Amino acid sequence: MRHRASAFVLDGDRVLLFHRFKNGHEYYAVPGGGVEPGETPKQAAVRELKEETSLNVVLGKKIGELEMDGNYQYFYITTSWNGTLAFGGEELEKQSPDNVYRLEWVPIEKLGTIDLREKVGTLLLEYLKK
Repeated sequence: MRHRASAFVLDGDRVLLFHRFKNGHEYYAVPGGGVEPGETPKQAAVRELKEETSLNVVLGKKIGELEMDGNYQYFYITTSWNGTLAFGGEELEKQSPDNVYRLEWVPIEKLGTIDLREKVGTLLLEYLKK
């Protein structure tokens, strides 16, 4: 069983996502990654966001947890962030013509129309309705 942690970075009415093109498939993903030994999911989300986006984030509460294929993924909301957005980390190293990562600010209103796992988009939309 693998644990992953991700965070929604909001900027007004936009959310930061990875726009992925992999082996002919196009979809979106929330920045984040694996929880390392001795690390909490919240610590992992902060570390992963720094590695993947170069942003320094402060996380608020966990807004959801999903089980996907026997793995658990924890989702947090950022309360603040700073820095200059720059793509990095393992994803930059894995980049190839058949495996493309692009950081994009996606309008929240588009979450229901893009290929983001339905439950993941729903977590954010339910949180924002409160």
